[in-house]
Amino acid sequence: MRYSGVHMFRRKCLAIILFVAFSGVARAGDPTTDNPEQVFESVYARIGALPAAVARERLIWLKLEELKREPCDQRSIDDLAGMLDRRGYRRQAADGLYKFVQNCGAPLIALNKAAVIYMSITDYPKAVEAADEYVKRAPSDQSAHYVRAMALDGAGDYRRALADYSDTIELFSGDKKMISSGIFLRMANAYAALKQFCEATAPINRWVALDPATRDTSKTQKMIADYERQGNCVSSTEARKESFPIHGQKGVVTVKAEINGVRGLFVLDTGASYVSVKSAFASKAKIPDGGSSDITLITANGQTKAKLSRADKVALGKLEATNVPVAVQDGDDKGFGAGVDGLLGMSFLSRFEVQMAGGLIEIRTRQPRK
Repeated sequence: MRYSGVHMFRRKCLAIILFVAFSGVARAGDPTTDNPEQVFESVYARIGALPAAVARERLIWLKLEELKREPCDQRSIDDLAGMLDRRGYRRQAADGLYKFVQNCGAPLIALNKAAVIYMSITDYPKAVEAADEYVKRAPSDQSAHYVRAMALDGAGDYRRALADYSDTIELFSGDKKMISSGIFLRMANAYAALKQFCEATAPINRWVALDPATRDTSKTQKMIADYERQGNCVSSTEARKESFPIHGQKGVVTVKAEINGVRGLFVLDTGASYVSVKSAFASKAKIPDGGSSDITLITANGQTKAKLSRADKVALGKLEATNVPVAVQDGDDKGFGAGVDGLLGMSFLSRFEVQMAGGLIEIRTRQPRK
């Protein structure tokens, strides 16, 4: 009996010890009496401090306890940021998400959320900082570039915003017809903010060209006409056309065209976003690259970088366009082909109607909608 009593006493002691131990793990302190800055000093060092009143809320206290036990618990930081956002502590929510990724390396979606929250409180410089981190960690993610484009736009850095809007479109992996019109419109607005009204027509023309049957309307033509009028670069509506034979199974079409009065050999490419030229040709044609932003291009040989610039005039036979966005590629890119100076892409072609039939590609002036 004595042995049994001692055994029971030991079991009770062990139970008490385990209860105390697990209670200490389960709770990092008492929210009603303890100082959260002391209890969660290690957590605050990683994600930033919270006001004592909000930290003492039961649900938030529990999330802080989780992050104390598991410093890189992605679910906990997401839950905590959501709670802070809903309670109006948006800056603390954004700071927590941003700093969490800096310390833990993931998840990248937290950088997206942080940048969006910073924009919601009109802290565009901080939104750009978070978005820069996002792009650095995910350089081929079109969402990262779009978030940064919006942040740069809000910060008034329209030139860099243009490059990110361009990358957003270029890096979209699906059917580009599915890209939201808002991205093209934001890009046009960024050009307009720089007083480059003629170039502002290019994104709208590109969006129309992706689905002309439904998008070439009086409304879109009015938007284009308004920008052309502001830039004094109204397109001719005189009926003109050029036709070129399609050669070989790959359907390659090479043409002679002039950029800023300099003649060169180009591949007609309706899949290319821009008129693209080699740096040597750009130098001859006096296409400026000073202050130009880097953009991403998807080519047959993979991703490459180029400078986003513009040509005063591009002429293909009787067809002409002014203030055309141009991508200048570094070095002598052999991907164009021997003797080829570049690509005649959609920054030029989208200003016209393009049709392929009967072994020919026909390009003609776009006629006004009635």
